[in-house]
Amino acid sequence: MSHADSPRLSPVTIGTLLARRLRLAVLALLVVAIGLVFPFPVEGRLWGHIFNLAHAPTFFCTFLAIVGLLDPSAIGLSKRFATAMPMTVRRTTAVVAVLTVLGVVGEFLQFFAGRSPSLKDVASNSAGLLAAFVWVSGATSSGMRRRFSGFIAILFIASASFIPLMNVWDCFEQLRQMPQLASFERSLELGSWKTRDAEMTRSTEWSTHGERSLQADLQPARYPSVSFFWPTADWQGYQTFAVDVCNPTDASLTLTIKVQDRQYGWNDQGRLDRFNRDVVLAPGEVRSVAIAISEIRQAPENRSMQMNQISLVEFYASGLKEPTTFFVDNLRLE
Repeated sequence: MSHADSPRLSPVTIGTLLARRLRLAVLALLVVAIGLVFPFPVEGRLWGHIFNLAHAPTFFCTFLAIVGLLDPSAIGLSKRFATAMPMTVRRTTAVVAVLTVLGVVGEFLQFFAGRSPSLKDVASNSAGLLAAFVWVSGATSSGMRRRFSGFIAILFIASASFIPLMNVWDCFEQLRQMPQLASFERSLELGSWKTRDAEMTRSTEWSTHGERSLQADLQPARYPSVSFFWPTADWQGYQTFAVDVCNPTDASLTLTIKVQDRQYGWNDQGRLDRFNRDVVLAPGEVRSVAIAISEIRQAPENRSMQMNQISLVEFYASGLKEPTTFFVDNLRLE
């Protein structure tokens, strides 16, 4: 990966050039480190997946930037650009190692910055580095070998970006289907839901809109729940929030529907700072629950709920003694 045809410079000039470019390389590392740890105010599902999508391309570009600063021809640039340090395989591998450690440490430090570390992010970082290493390996070649290296590098980036990209697409689908909030017709919708002491699946056993609904299997616990934690946030301009629920069991079930905004929890008032509605479902009952938006807005005790900042819709039971199941479908605004 070293190149002898770069312009010949005096040792003093090379030393100055190397110092300058090393400073730029360190700056690139610093920018990536800050990006990994800085507590960006990620709001909503779309921005979360855009951040996920950025991991592999960011590490790919950072690797090429550092290697290119030290040895421009190593990444395929013209040999007319001066080389500060020929990038041998050993040196290039060292850059990979430094960026790998930076990615792992950065993810770990997210614990202390209020962000969510993820092994998937580490894997995406590694895919970007591997793609860049393959790119550099073929950059000084010509013909089929260079094209093959470029193809493999693109393949690595694409493989790491596919799932985040599909989730970004699903976010736009979610927005496009407004005022429907959730229909469960798309498998990726479940990425906006989470459980506590419960399991969830998309079911064809019952539905009121399309072919599928969300089946929630609750376990005996204090507050087992399924939560729509990344809904479309802006509910302004609508009159009603509605949802269809079904109790397929032979016992009555009391569900609590909880709605909160991004300010929830700031004043430590707990249940008094959100909307709660208990819904009692008889055995086998199917019901369409309609809740006035004005009622949700006025639910917090000492303030108005911000209807353009809705952050959670949750369905939970209290103090279950036995496992139970319910279905939910067609969350919508009217």
